[in-house]
Amino acid sequence: MSLTPMTRYYIRRLLAERAESLGLTVSGTESDSQAFADQLARLESLAATKLAEIDLIVRMHQTLSRNGQTYNSYLANLEQKLFALMGLGGQPREELTDITLPQLEETKGTAAKLLTLAEVLEHFNKIGDIAQKYLGKMIVANYWRGTRPYSSWFADFTVTNDGRVVCQSYQSTRDVFLSEEQLEHLQGWLEAFIRQCQRVLPQFRKQLQKAGVPETVLA
Repeated sequence: MSLTPMTRYYIRRLLAERAESLGLTVSGTESDSQAFADQLARLESLAATKLAEIDLIVRMHQTLSRNGQTYNSYLANLEQKLFALMGLGGQPREELTDITLPQLEETKGTAAKLLTLAEVLEHFNKIGDIAQKYLGKMIVANYWRGTRPYSSWFADFTVTNDGRVVCQSYQSTRDVFLSEEQLEHLQGWLEAFIRQCQRVLPQFRKQLQKAGVPETVLA
């Protein structure tokens, strides 16, 4: 297996936040730093079992970080385990199962309050369906593709020829909870798509309101 761009993006952000404690020497901007590029390149050589473990850690970290400082100790242990798998730092104090089981149990009640990738994609496609009534599938597909931000994070997302936005990196998008930062990225894409539709359909926003479909995915 290989890590998805979404997972790699999240790891890159963690490396940037912990660069000093990890002893990474960063010159210039984070995006241009060879130190980060080298660490991410090493991921390609890891065994499939380690990559699966890294993917699990990132998903857990992503979900728990939405709860403020409540799970700081768990997050620190997850990061320690992640960096150890990447060859950075020493061995973690606890095994992965020891630190994830209480997290899963404690966040069970809060997970339902978070938006999943499936929910956001459903919202995107509701708006796309309304646009298709006036523009057709081909034009809507081109608008989704043309407004998608130029970022590696969006490499996981594709647009089908019938104008549907999909993400095929996960077996179940209903199990992927989005961080606030990820939601902001997706909201930027959605706003750009709506603006593009608005240029040729001046009443498009009113049609969305009439259908009861909000223009935002943010709470």
